[in-house]
Amino acid sequence: MDWRLAVTAAVFAAVGAVVGTLALPSLGGVLPDRQVDSKLLEMSVGILREPVRADDDPIRSWAIKVVERKSGVTFTDPQRATLLKRTGGGR
Repeated sequence: MDWRLAVTAAVFAAVGAVVGTLALPSLGGVLPDRQVDSKLLEMSVGILREPVRADDDPIRSWAIKVVERKSGVTFTDPQRATLLKRTGGGR
């Protein structure tokens, strides 16, 4: 085996290891955040689908804020009021 080939392979292996070590944690931080965002959005929509109870105004307000932040959709004041007072399971 040619010594240049062995040195080149060793250098590329070392560079690959360093790049992988630096890149993997940054990707690992992105993927779980998206999963958490998705679950929070799903949970918030579920809360807003439920009929309104007398004591759930704070949780419905929280769910509206989560939907706005995680989906990028901004509700108007009448839409927010409707979601806070919603009484049925339909649309």
